[in-house]
Amino acid sequence: MIKFLRNILGLGPAEPTNLRKKPIKTAVNTVVKDMVKNEAEMDYTTIYPYLVSTKTKELDLADDFVSVFHRTEEIYAPIVQAFICQNKNRENEKGEVDFYHLKITNEDEEQYKVLDENSLKNLDDLDLPFEFWDFSDEKIEYDILSVRISPLASEKILSKKHMQEAHKILNSNELLVSIPRKGFIFVCSNLLDKKHIKHFMNLHAYAILSEKDNTEILCEDLFIFEDGEITSWLVITQLSERLREIYG
Repeated sequence: MIKFLRNILGLGPAEPTNLRKKPIKTAVNTVVKDMVKNEAEMDYTTIYPYLVSTKTKELDLADDFVSVFHRTEEIYAPIVQAFICQNKNRENEKGEVDFYHLKITNEDEEQYKVLDENSLKNLDDLDLPFEFWDFSDEKIEYDILSVRISPLASEKILSKKHMQEAHKILNSNELLVSIPRKGFIFVCSNLLDKKHIKHFMNLHAYAILSEKDNTEILCEDLFIFEDGEITSWLVITQLSERLREIYG
């Protein structure tokens, strides 16, 4: 499959191209699911940021007040940040809990700021450590970090604390980060040899185009980090075009 993707997409420039400035969160109207009825009853320790594409079928984004995380002219669907709430009263035998979508129905900038601040703090405190990841079909000659598949795995990209941890583990000042589908995140050094960057890009493409995992597509572009923050991103037009061919 990796060889097939390499042939049809031709991924793997020697250096990142088409880089853009760091994305800025701007409040916009989009959509989400109902969670908290009374703001006075809100437990801010249970709230987390949640990334979805605007073509999500998981959440109802209508009339919700969210922010844009990533949007380009070429991208298949813009990525927005909504909020989810943890139901601490619904825990299974594995210690897993249910999450529900928190919908902000009025455009209250102050309310949004409070939710954003608390959700990012909770994300920083989330016990979801990076681990070295191995692709099952072939031996990898360089290090890739990932985490166990979970509702908030992709959101680690929003946490400077977690991404600084990735810098430290990989001993690299620059990171290349993939969030291809919901619940996934993959990280490697962006200072690797050209052949390894190519390989990582093709693994990313495989995760995007393979329907092996029954999860929603999140983002076909790749992000470059320095000091735990996004400094630029790599637009992969071939993947965007392929997604439009497949899904319209």
